[in-house]
Amino acid sequence: MKSAWRGAIVRVLFGFFACLFFGMLSEKTFLLLFLYTLGLLCYQLYELYRFHNWIRRSGRSLPPDSTGIWGDVFDAVNRLQKKQRKSKKRMQQALARIEESTSALSDGVIMADNTGRLEWWNHAAGDLLGLVKPVDRGQALTNIVRTPEFFRYFSQKRFGDSLIIQSPAKEGSYLEFQTTLYSKNDHLIFVRDVTRLHLLEQMRKDFVANASHELKTPLTVIKGYLETLDMFKESLPERMQKGVHNMSTQSNRMELLIEDLLLLSRLESNQRADSDQWHNVSDLIQVICDAAKVFKNSEHYLTWDADEESAIYGSYSELYSAFSNLVVNALKYSPGGGEIDISWQVNQDGGVFRVQDNGLGIDPRFIPRLTERFFRVDKGRGSDTAGTGLGLSIVKHVLHHHDSKLEINSQLGFGSTFSCHFPRSRVQHPTLPEVVLIDKDAS
Repeated sequence: MKSAWRGAIVRVLFGFFACLFFGMLSEKTFLLLFLYTLGLLCYQLYELYRFHNWIRRSGRSLPPDSTGIWGDVFDAVNRLQKKQRKSKKRMQQALARIEESTSALSDGVIMADNTGRLEWWNHAAGDLLGLVKPVDRGQALTNIVRTPEFFRYFSQKRFGDSLIIQSPAKEGSYLEFQTTLYSKNDHLIFVRDVTRLHLLEQMRKDFVANASHELKTPLTVIKGYLETLDMFKESLPERMQKGVHNMSTQSNRMELLIEDLLLLSRLESNQRADSDQWHNVSDLIQVICDAAKVFKNSEHYLTWDADEESAIYGSYSELYSAFSNLVVNALKYSPGGGEIDISWQVNQDGGVFRVQDNGLGIDPRFIPRLTERFFRVDKGRGSDTAGTGLGLSIVKHVLHHHDSKLEINSQLGFGSTFSCHFPRSRVQHPTLPEVVLIDKDAS
């Protein structure tokens, strides 16, 4: 390229001096220089015209024959076009392979823009959701999947957890949605048929609920006879008195377990014992603390703090069950004389119910499993701290019903802190602006 430029400059200067020399001889220097400059300009315009015509044909033909700088320009552009065509072909092949591989997936894959409008989907997603190309391209996904659960999941961007709902295209089928944001908040959505898993889970729930319900009748009979025997325990031998006492204790534990299982089954099946209403937080905590004071004989320093003007929107029975479970756990795992602090705090994000103790503490590696059913950190704990193992699982489900989440912070030997974070829409306080509530059942 440098040699071409040197040659072009040499030719232009040679022509200029030649015109200057002959112009001085013929006394027409200006005329010759003008004609020489005009010729150079016409030549450049001609080559530019040829280049433009060639580019307009997208370089599908061979480049025009030329020399000098223009010849190098034609050759360079021709090489770039060939390289671009090869790169484009490789990209098309890679894209075709990606489409073939995603089409072979049994799970659905959907790409939507930042507003939720469909851009692309594979065959599995089309079958699972009943999508038709190109009719549904550009449609909002919430117009395709018309369920209140999916609308809240997608509009509120609750993409931390997956969502399982009934299929809008196949009756009796259930789909799991997992969404990831990428680029400029575009959506990459995976859809999976979980009908079999859902039916198995439903079977498990029905079995637990039915078994727990059926166990209540024989347990009631057993407790009745034990209470009768306890009335005449003075006339029984000492060994039998101890046996009756142990059986009464274990039957009470079994009754608590059955009640917790039935409550958990109702929570999982979304059977609400009462409707959501506004409740004064201070009054609710006061009732829980009054009941907690007689839970154990050992002394505890129980303090609580809540604004009397603060209110929470939800089911009273469910909120009472969740909050009392956290307080009772703190009492169980705090030694005599331990301090338990209960508080309710309001901020711009919502409200936080917090229970803090200075008890035994929990190894951080066990924290993710605390809300599992029947999970016990200390397998060999005594009867003084033995519970049903369902308390924190109930708390998790109650908070899920109230669009909230549970946060656990703990360290062995330094106590634990359980925090229930409620969204702004479920908290009322004079310092916070009013929020319009959306009825889930009506949506």
